[in-house]
Amino acid sequence: MEVVLLWLDDLDDLLFSLALLFESVRRSVLQIGLGAAFALAASERFAALADLAPTLVCLSAMSVAVWLIGAAFRAYYYRSRFSMA
Repeated sequence: MEVVLLWLDDLDDLLFSLALLFESVRRSVLQIGLGAAFALAASERFAALADLAPTLVCLSAMSVAVWLIGAAFRAYYYRSRFSMA
């Protein structure tokens, strides 16, 4: 039983470490999504970018989704951190 509790403690530490690590790349992920959104808007004007429209849609949507997942991890981290104190 003690081994399982140690494993759960390590898993908990991993989750909180990922939340803190994501904090440093959060802005970069949103900047990539913003660039993809601007390129998507420009694809209406330029035929060369029109072929990339589905890729740009996926890239901008995924960057926002990754950011939201990271924000949820961050909120969970701070909620757990302050509820234990």
